Amino acid sequence: MNTRRKLIYAVAFSVVSFVISAALSLGVGGYILNVFFDPILNLTLPLIVVMVGIQAINDKMGPLYIGLITAVLFIIFFLPFITIPWIIIAVVVEFLTRKIGYRGLKAVVTYTTITGALEGILSVVLAVYLFTYLLPKNIPMPTPTDWAIFSIIMIVESAVMGFISHYLGQYFIKVGIIK
Repeated sequence: MNTRRKLIYAVAFSVVSFVISAALSLGVGGYILNVFFDPILNLTLPLIVVMVGIQAINDKMGPLYIGLITAVLFIIFFLPFITIPWIIIAVVVEFLTRKIGYRGLKAVVTYTTITGALEGILSVVLAVYLFTYLLPKNIPMPTPTDWAIFSIIMIVESAVMGFISHYLGQYFIKVGIIK
């Protein structure tokens, strides 16, 4: 796949994922309910869209383009605590997919789990520290037990999304939507 086509795919999948993520966040108001709720919600359909995008591109630089474009979208909307994890994800998943591939079950589950865990955990850590400096000091912080439970949920949920992403990607390949 040529660079132009990779960028078009990356923009399309990143924008769709971002729009779904924004709709879920605004529709539910996850951060109002709990600092951990919104990332758990956003690691469902938005994560699946990005992972299907990586399978669709199926080539070097695809994960990097998708990750960096997603990071740019989040920074445009003043969400640095989500931007930083996506930059890290872009680099990590790019190198990982070069070793394990783009479309196999093991590959998709692995890079989806890593992406979801990094996005979920890092974005919450950064948001907590960012808001710690902006908000009054009497707001209770998550305990180590909260972090442990949240991290396990992120990893398990991301692995499940990896299975779904793989089978959805395989379906799109089978019916000819993805080549």
